[in-house]
Amino acid sequence: MSEPQNESILLVEDEALIAMTEKMQLEKYGYSVRTVTSGEKAIEAVRETPELDLILMDIDLGRGMDGTEAAACILRERDIPVVFLSSHTSPEVVGKTEKITSYGYVVKNSSITVLDASIKMAFKLFDAQTAFKRAEEDLRTSENRLNLATRSANLGIWDWDISNNAMTWNEQMFRLYGVD
Repeated sequence: MSEPQNESILLVEDEALIAMTEKMQLEKYGYSVRTVTSGEKAIEAVRETPELDLILMDIDLGRGMDGTEAAACILRERDIPVVFLSSHTSPEVVGKTEKITSYGYVVKNSSITVLDASIKMAFKLFDAQTAFKRAEEDLRTSENRLNLATRSANLGIWDWDISNNAMTWNEQMFRLYGVD
């Protein structure tokens, strides 16, 4: 058994016995697990529970929307890792999940070790994607500042500030050339 994870998981499973078994196994691995039985309830749970860290989503949820529909709806509102957990292995079913940003597909009745490893990998992938998005945003911000500085210089405006805490151009030149 691995160290406690402290991550909060929403388990979306319509079969009570399977949900109870998976919940108990995941809790033994240190996860906090909330279960719901339908896609509609999953959407509601995600809206009501901002501390959720990951969703384990069954695909076939009986009546109502299926897991892929619920996941797509959730992901339009919130960026959260979704791992599909299903007994279906047909290309058509698996293919439905490929159209959705997911972080894995685990076949039911896989060992808890496999499920735990898949969850950990999903968290790593999600963290990497989040860091990449943040880096892209920082790069865009820097490019915008540089473009503004360049336009200011081209217009003859020498007293520009490219960040909230940076010295102005004049202050930098005075310090560089020793002028008080």
